[in-house]
Amino acid sequence: MSRTTSGITWVAGACTLLVLALLLPRVAASSSDGVREIHLVARDMTYYVDGRPESNPTLRVARGEHVRIRLTNNDPGMSHDFSIRAWKKGSGLTVHREEAVVEFTAPREAGETTYACTPHGEMMRGTIRVE
Repeated sequence: MSRTTSGITWVAGACTLLVLALLLPRVAASSSDGVREIHLVARDMTYYVDGRPESNPTLRVARGEHVRIRLTNNDPGMSHDFSIRAWKKGSGLTVHREEAVVEFTAPREAGETTYACTPHGEMMRGTIRVE
């Protein structure tokens, strides 16, 4: 194999890995029923996307995308929910180790809205960005 062929093979392989790295999180976040699932964890009076360190993250969704937010309460002694007041969507209150689910279809227009924990909205709040 010549150096040129070897270089082209290496570049093609690197590009393939890059494309997979960009697409895999999107595919992994999708469920088999066509609903994109985002798993949030409530702990230390803050929301986190499961496995990520950013507190109260901005949740990015596509216009018209069907989304399922799965909230797990890992905050002993505290009750939390997940509410999108502007869209009239929300879960009931959960206690430690309990889970709640909220499903919605994102608006067709790009924009932003706030999500929050109803009892702790000053500390537990973030943004949903419709792109």
